[in-house]
Amino acid sequence: MQILSQQVSVTTTGSAGSASGSATSEAMHGFLLDVYLNYHASAPGATTDVVLAHVDPTMGNILTVSDNATDGRYVPRETVQTIAGATSDPDGYDRIALNGKVTVSVAQSDALTGAVVATIRWLAL
Repeated sequence: MQILSQQVSVTTTGSAGSASGSATSEAMHGFLLDVYLNYHASAPGATTDVVLAHVDPTMGNILTVSDNATDGRYVPRETVQTIAGATSDPDGYDRIALNGKVTVSVAQSDALTGAVVATIRWLAL
């Protein structure tokens, strides 16, 4: 196993405060470690929203950061359930499995090249 990373840069188009855009990663296979979001210096912090999601819609969203433009590292995890469907305690969270591409979407930003650059690190299998 090895730790790999890739960057996904999103360019937004549209009007100030309502520009949007998305970009899709290369395929990743393994377990998500973390995501670093690097915002353009001109991205509006009061409105910029970022969503990281599996391309396969049945897998859902990985990370949602709303109304923010402060660079930061995020360590998203999934809730783990018992066979009875209850949240497992005390270790109720586990790494998110990656088996393909993810999309990084930005909304309610300004029109910017590289509005958000997401650096995704994962434990490759």
